[in-house]
Amino acid sequence: MNNSLDRKHGVHFIGGRSKNYSLRPQFSGVKGARVQRKYMRTIINLILISFFSTASISALASPEIEINKIDSGVWIHTSYYTYPNGLKFPSNGLIIQDGQGVVLVDTAWGELATVELMEHIRTKIKLPITTAIVTHSHADRLAGTEILKSNGIPVYSHPFTQKLATEYGLPVPDNTFELLASAGSVVGLGKIDVLYPGPGHATDNLMVWLPQEKILFGGCAIRAKGATSVGNTAHGDIGSWLQVMKHISHEYQSAKIVVPGHGEPGDFSLISNTLRLVSKAAE
Repeated sequence: MNNSLDRKHGVHFIGGRSKNYSLRPQFSGVKGARVQRKYMRTIINLILISFFSTASISALASPEIEINKIDSGVWIHTSYYTYPNGLKFPSNGLIIQDGQGVVLVDTAWGELATVELMEHIRTKIKLPITTAIVTHSHADRLAGTEILKSNGIPVYSHPFTQKLATEYGLPVPDNTFELLASAGSVVGLGKIDVLYPGPGHATDNLMVWLPQEKILFGGCAIRAKGATSVGNTAHGDIGSWLQVMKHISHEYQSAKIVVPGHGEPGDFSLISNTLRLVSKAAE
């Protein structure tokens, strides 16, 4: 079932709960195979969560997951992917307090890392994750989607992301922002604005704007401080990205903190530098 955000403020949830009174579930046929996979995934997730729940705090304070506060009720979470050559590459997301819960922007880079991230949020921030947003259909944004879903957390994305994640063989978000189908669209989700400026680094890249704090999470459509190229454009559109950056540089001049998908956060200069790099790549 695909549930969607269909009004400017708030999320509409649809769903039910099934009951299984069998001590040992029996599976048969194609439908049974799907249920079995879901059942086994849930068991594995419970084991992982149990492991991290009983681990010591010192063990959790590892360099694999970092959480840094950048404003009142706003944190950057950073996880790492280790390439075969040993290079560890960072990936950023946001944790945003909204009322008595938090909105998670992008999962950690991997399922185990997402379990650890959830445990950090539980023990350090001490607020439940009420909603998650993945900003496009690459593993650094949504690798932990199934972990969140198995814990009852709705995961939202651009409508394109469901289709693309399926094509790429990646976890698929269970909800979409239908009102973000067109480039230039914005929807409100509590205290935050979720925007789809158009194709850039990826066809479906979303951004998140916090109007009160003047924080822009640009995801992978914003290059890190010191970046000298536009990076991976395998699923990108340079021409559209150029227009996107012109729009962002005009509309979000008040941004005090800009968070890229990878690397250190900065100020408006990250937007300016990304515009310069994309302009050069478009020549």
